[in-house]
Amino acid sequence: MKETTKSAARTGDVVYDYEKGAYVSQSDQEGYQSLQQLLRSDRQISQPSVRSGSSAFAARSVGDYTTYSGQYSQALSYFAPTYTSDPFLSGKRNLMLGPVNVGLGLYQGFEYNSNVRRTTEPVSDIISSTLLNISANYRVSQNNVLSFTGGIGVDHYFDHPELAAYGHGNFLVNVLPGTTLAFDIKAGPVNITIYDRTSMRPALNNAFVGAANDSSFGVFQNDFGIAANWQINSAWALAVNYTNTISEALGSNNSQFSRTMNSLHASLTYSPTATWILGTEGGVSLLEYKQPTLNGATLFNWGAFVSVPLGKSTIFKASGGIQVFDFDSPTVGPPAGPGDNSDLNGYYYNFSVTNQLNARFSHTLTVGHESSINLASNFITADFVNYGVSMVAWKGGRFSISGYYEKAKPSLTDLSPIPAFAGTGYNLTQFGVDFYYTHQITSKLRAGAGYHFGRIDYAGVVGRDADQNGFSLDLNYSLTAKAGINLGYRYFLTDYKIPTLDSAQTRVILGLNYNF
Repeated sequence: MKETTKSAARTGDVVYDYEKGAYVSQSDQEGYQSLQQLLRSDRQISQPSVRSGSSAFAARSVGDYTTYSGQYSQALSYFAPTYTSDPFLSGKRNLMLGPVNVGLGLYQGFEYNSNVRRTTEPVSDIISSTLLNISANYRVSQNNVLSFTGGIGVDHYFDHPELAAYGHGNFLVNVLPGTTLAFDIKAGPVNITIYDRTSMRPALNNAFVGAANDSSFGVFQNDFGIAANWQINSAWALAVNYTNTISEALGSNNSQFSRTMNSLHASLTYSPTATWILGTEGGVSLLEYKQPTLNGATLFNWGAFVSVPLGKSTIFKASGGIQVFDFDSPTVGPPAGPGDNSDLNGYYYNFSVTNQLNARFSHTLTVGHESSINLASNFITADFVNYGVSMVAWKGGRFSISGYYEKAKPSLTDLSPIPAFAGTGYNLTQFGVDFYYTHQITSKLRAGAGYHFGRIDYAGVVGRDADQNGFSLDLNYSLTAKAGINLGYRYFLTDYKIPTLDSAQTRVILGLNYNF
């Protein structure tokens, strides 16, 4: 934290990869990670890869769009810090306005989409996306820094604004996750962060995007909180974080997803040699929905974790503990809501092994079991496996393969009487594989190509099983040291067991980004 403050450059756990058209966590980047990076990336482990533009989505993360009911290192993450994502600037700050250090970046993109909602009756449109990125910091004193980092933009649907995921496509406002005003304070051995984070973005009410044509809606979310990290001595550290989250579902048909959540998380770590880490972590969240369709709850988790280097090229990380979800009794039942009476007294565990065989080859394996809140039932429990390989094939070329498997079971499986949730709560199994190759052709030109295959099987639901194939091509050219242009092509084909539900989508994306 001291070094990033000195350099006035902050990078977060989430960056936007224009070539892929997706947000990519640092845990999905190639390369060998430090122990602290492993702690920060725990929240994203075992998610399907996004390198090739895959639209697969982990079932256990659908309902947790606040990301505060999970059990992994929440308190520590605010000192990474995850509250600042730096999608285009790459740490560059290019303006000085008095004592304020400012970085500005602009992105303008145009996309042709042949089937905006991926339906059996495709409707095409041209979409314009304009995004301004700002990263500014002001050193109030030697130990106090005020900073703002974020991305704010507008989408415009030229022909069919009604197809936008939320709002109105003539003027659709987007605020990137990580857009934050933060005040960092250093008081002796204690680092304190007071923050207010805002985002406006799409969310999902289904575990597999390709299997639900109308599953997207918008979420306006504001997080206000305070986090403190106390370096007790050279070996022990205590981190505590409190967050108040207000989430408003955007769209007249999705108001049942609006909610508030108050979360308190803590983590105590022991690392006497700065090579291995042993710790305990946990938290409690109070969940309350604005409408009685879904059930409020008290969510508790506590456990332990360890991160150990095995030799010079391998890191082993394991964590496990208990999860207790106590839900309110349903105030409404079918057909208005699920009417789920289930509570959870369970456990979670995960372990991962990251191995750097040599300078060219690295791979990671993650296995786990956990439960999360859900949107079609009280909670959902999943077992998952994720494996990824990254290889420098030859000069200028890098090849990656990743695969995932997830078997998920919701707490309520019979949702057929509920029109809003019918078919979304059954047991499901999904797996897939991603291939991606990128090549630096010249010092200014880079090309990439990817393929994704995914399958989802719904137990007991006729017609929902589907295969998805996705292809992507990318070209990126650096016009100057400050400007770049990219051209992307995407093709998605969703193949259902009932052929009349099949859908296809073609996207062509032209984008220009400029750092002032």
